[in-house]
Amino acid sequence: MIINAEGLVAGRLASKIAKKAINKETITIINAEKAIIVGTRNSIMPKFEQRVNASVKSNPHYGPKYDRIPSKMLRKIIKGMLPRRKKTAEKIIKQITIYNSIPKNINLEKMEIIENVKCNEKHDFMYLKEIAELLGGKW
Repeated sequence: MIINAEGLVAGRLASKIAKKAINKETITIINAEKAIIVGTRNSIMPKFEQRVNASVKSNPHYGPKYDRIPSKMLRKIIKGMLPRRKKTAEKIIKQITIYNSIPKNINLEKMEIIENVKCNEKHDFMYLKEIAELLGGKW
């Protein structure tokens, strides 16, 4: 199954993909950098900045590391929707392949559309690419 994430809300997309991955489907996501987080810039950025800048007080080099690449950010969102048992989640997440753009070896004719995941244009939103660039991500 190939899914184009362009213009889709990341959280809703993640929940649909997690359900399909639990049912043992192999999933490929393209255009992850064009997935959307709904909210104003003033509400979204402090949450992501807090995660990225978090560190352990005793030795900040060992602190939690968060990715600044859109495909890995989307993978983390999907992983949060999976079961908590570590071995089960690791098996399921290996079935999902995520690309920031459209790779050359993907057949776009097999692409499927997921319903009820698109964002209304009425709401404020940010693309994952914008968030990653503001956090200092390079890919």
